[in-house]
Amino acid sequence: MLQEQMTMLQKLVNQIESDLAAPIDSVSLAASVHLSHWHFQRLFKSWVGDTLGGYLRGRRLTRAAESLLNTEQGILDIALAVGFQSHEAFTRSFKAYFGCTPRAFRERRPAVRLKDKPLLKPELMHHLALEMRREPEIIQRPALDLIGLSCPIPSPFTHPESHCDTMYPLWMELLARQEEIPHRWHDTYLGMSRSPSGDFTESRLFFLAAIPVSAVSTVPEGMVHYHLPAQCVAAFDVAVVDNDTVSKTMDYIYGYWLPNAPYVRDSGHDYEFFQDVQGFQAEKLSSRYVLPVLPRP
Repeated sequence: MLQEQMTMLQKLVNQIESDLAAPIDSVSLAASVHLSHWHFQRLFKSWVGDTLGGYLRGRRLTRAAESLLNTEQGILDIALAVGFQSHEAFTRSFKAYFGCTPRAFRERRPAVRLKDKPLLKPELMHHLALEMRREPEIIQRPALDLIGLSCPIPSPFTHPESHCDTMYPLWMELLARQEEIPHRWHDTYLGMSRSPSGDFTESRLFFLAAIPVSAVSTVPEGMVHYHLPAQCVAAFDVAVVDNDTVSKTMDYIYGYWLPNAPYVRDSGHDYEFFQDVQGFQAEKLSSRYVLPVLPRP
C-alpha cells in the first residue's frame, strides 16, 4: 500500500512538473487515480505537508526564481511560462512568497532562498516515507555547551552536493581525541554548520563536530568551545543517516514543513544530534535534525 501511494504521488508530481503552466484540476487528478477528491487532497497533504495548491504555487514560483537568476528572459515571459496570466498577478505572488519583487530578486541575486519548493523526486519521497518522522517534537532546549573541532565547508544552502568527505576526517579526529574532553556526555555527538553572519548567506560556512559537556573547565589544544543558548527548537527524528540525509531533510523542512507550520525559524543554528552512538558507521546511526523556531506571529 505504501509503495502504491508513493508511485501514485510520484506520477502526479511528474505530470505537474512536465508543464507547470498548465491549469490543474484536482478533481480530475483524483479521478485519474481512482480516489475521491477529499481523499486525494488529504493523502497529498499528509504525505507532502502541503496542499496540492500550495505545492503547485511554490513550484511555479521556485521555477520562476531559477529563470530570473539563470536566464535573460523578460519578467512577463517568465510569468506566462509558469502559469501566471499577468505581470501584476505574478509580481504580487512572487513578492508574497520571496519577500521582494521579481526585478529586485534578479538584481540582488540572493545566494540563499530558504523558501524554495524542492521537486518531489523519488529519493525525497522515499526519505519522507521511510527515513524520517515528518512532524517534529517541539522542545524548550536548555543551554548547551559544546567542545569539538571545526573546519570550513561549502554552504549546504548554496551547494547541494554532499560534503561528507570533508567532514569525515574531522569526525575521526574527534573520536580519537574524545578522551581529552573533560565532563563530556558519553556516546553523544553534535554536528553543526555555523554561519559567521548568522543568516547563512555566505558561500563558505564552518562545520563543528562536537561533544556536549556538563561543564567547561579546559578546552583541549586545537579544539573550540561553542555555547548554544536556551531556545525553543523543532527536532525531527531521522532513522537513516547517509551522504544525502541532511540535504533531503532540509528540503522537506524548509520547502514543505516550515511554510505550513505554526512556527517560523528563529535566529541560531541548525544541527544534527546523535545519541547513544555505539559505532559511527552510517548503517548504525540515527539522528535528530534540530532547528530553532518561534511561534508564528
